[in-house]
Amino acid sequence: MPIMSIGQVFEILTMAVLGYFLKRLGWKKIMILGILGHTVRFAVFATMPDARAVIVLIQVLHGICYAFFFATVYIFVDEHFPKDIRSTAQGLFNFLIFGLGPFVGNFLWPELGNIFKNPAGPDWAKVFMVPSATAAIAALLLLIFFNPPASAKPAQAAH
Repeated sequence: MPIMSIGQVFEILTMAVLGYFLKRLGWKKIMILGILGHTVRFAVFATMPDARAVIVLIQVLHGICYAFFFATVYIFVDEHFPKDIRSTAQGLFNFLIFGLGPFVGNFLWPELGNIFKNPAGPDWAKVFMVPSATAAIAALLLLIFFNPPASAKPAQAAH
């Protein structure tokens, strides 16, 4: 729990500077950075499982992952969706990220352990590379297909 608290502290710190970064980088770059944070975190879990100091330090990225993706999506929806469907859009986002994602993940995670099994048990490096690669693909899809309106003013939404 103390190690996870590092990520939570950095969530708060990142939220405090989110408006600044939104104004300078825009919606798309901020959301991509948030997703790439997950790519890096899972890659570190996969490639350095015994480097406890690195694992602790990588928790700092949790704040960036949360604020730069999740919080930014909520702000974006509030800024760009008509008022009458805003709550529906937020509900859909919540369902996809906090409902469907964990639901599918709970079925896939044990299967990944079976797929990447060696005599000693699951090969955790390979298991953790799957969510890392998935996040990288999601960032690429966002880069290609997400085109926020040209009139987007992220600084106003962040205040």
